[in-house]
Amino acid sequence: MARRVKCPYCETYLDKDDAIPYKKRYYHQHCFDTWKMEAEHRKELIKYICELYKIDAPTGMMLKQIKEFQEEYKYKLKGIELALRYFHETLGNPVRKGDGLGIVPFIYEEAKADYLQKKAIKESVEKAKKHKPKERIVVIKKQNRKNIKIVDISTL
Repeated sequence: MARRVKCPYCETYLDKDDAIPYKKRYYHQHCFDTWKMEAEHRKELIKYICELYKIDAPTGMMLKQIKEFQEEYKYKLKGIELALRYFHETLGNPVRKGDGLGIVPFIYEEAKADYLQKKAIKESVEKAKKHKPKERIVVIKKQNRKNIKIVDISTL
């Protein structure tokens, strides 16, 4: 029987043989994938914030706001990034120094709806490309002029 280890992500025990080792820790496969995805989303969010505000690293206030959005509002890191992109790139609002990320709770749902609408449109276009309509061939028959009687206008 294998030794039991604790997954640091979900904090449940599992056999060491079934676990995914990473830096002296052992994860469930699903927990490890989720943790890696969250880490990647966090890096992307911080990179975007640094580009947007033209800074080397986010301020302590910004990091506190991100943590608050995750814990209090249950916002996802990717959702926060998409909300900021929506506010500044789609709506064209300027970046103001010292404001931080306080706009996110006010536009998160609107940005989410916009993103889902764009995603649905993209999927619809892809589906339309896959299902090309059948080509129709229309044949126009010329009328036979031999059967048409000529009417003399002067007799009318």
